[in-house]
Amino acid sequence: NTALYVISPIASKLEEVSESWLRELLGLPEKVVAGFVSGSSLAIFCGLAAARYRIFQNNNWDINKRGFCGAPKVRVVAGRQVHGTVVKAIALLGFGIDNIEWVETDTQGRIIPSEIPELDESTILILQAGNVSSGAFDSFHGLCEKANKANAWVHIDGAFGLWAAASSRLKHLTKGIEKANSFSVDGHKTLNTPYDSGIVLCNDKEALTHALHASGSYIAYSENRDGMLYTPEMSRRARAIELWAALKYLGKEGADELVFGFHQRAVQIGRELKAENFHILNDVVFNQVLVSCDSDKITAQTMRNIQESGECWVGGASWNGKAVIRISICSWATTEDDITRSVSTFVTARNKAVHELCNT
Repeated sequence: NTALYVISPIASKLEEVSESWLRELLGLPEKVVAGFVSGSSLAIFCGLAAARYRIFQNNNWDINKRGFCGAPKVRVVAGRQVHGTVVKAIALLGFGIDNIEWVETDTQGRIIPSEIPELDESTILILQAGNVSSGAFDSFHGLCEKANKANAWVHIDGAFGLWAAASSRLKHLTKGIEKANSFSVDGHKTLNTPYDSGIVLCNDKEALTHALHASGSYIAYSENRDGMLYTPEMSRRARAIELWAALKYLGKEGADELVFGFHQRAVQIGRELKAENFHILNDVVFNQVLVSCDSDKITAQTMRNIQESGECWVGGASWNGKAVIRISICSWATTEDDITRSVSTFVTARNKAVHELCNT
């Protein structure tokens, strides 16, 4: 149980070390603190809870004591391609889904900068590092600068994509993230730690800890790191142990190779599928590839055949009105040969789909 330092000093120390390594690996300011949670769903919740606390405090409103009744308005601005967990967090925090100010996105799922409304100090701007389907990244440098000038809060949802900052050859995708206020990222996706492993990162320690604070006569806070201050949970497992072990084993060079390797395998499968006359519908900038066949019916049946093959796993999605097969390269063990073998499975599955549909 890692609730308090007094319960597990070693867990507290490993959280502290992991926090420092994460800042260094992702290129974040020294003041950024980390909370170790179950996954990005909860990390998003924590980041937006910190935003809510800070914005209300700036307006002399104690949200913890007074709630929403009569409170000043908080604006939430997000792109139309935002992940569903962000919408869920917005609902849970009481902002109201109907109150979201939606921003149009381009064909890759990125926010169109010119479509961003005027921002102010009551605004939370939600950006994305790695669209769940296309893998696309928002333009952080310019958008964060605009938000900073307006004193708005920026949260970056980077469940798998924030790790691009750890790669010397991909960190251009995350240029400007250091100007954001909070971030959500998973260890159990790109970094391949065991489930469950999510991280909230925040440059405002006071906002994060006050938003998630709990008190009681039996709670023995210390001058050292008390992990429960950075998460909604009190009793929880020592998630930082596996994260620390992965970071210790990989080091900076290993993390770089891991992350860039996913991109290389994604580029490879896109190239080989295109050579087999599949349609590649996104710019393969990270580890996501969107694939379609000549019709939605063939695409859907091909996907089912792949899933039933036992050779590899893919999911389905809808992209710009088309049925697509969504490929996510996310295992450290995936090799070039695995990719070529998977492409053969795609071809077999498509041929079978065409035959099945012609005979129905």
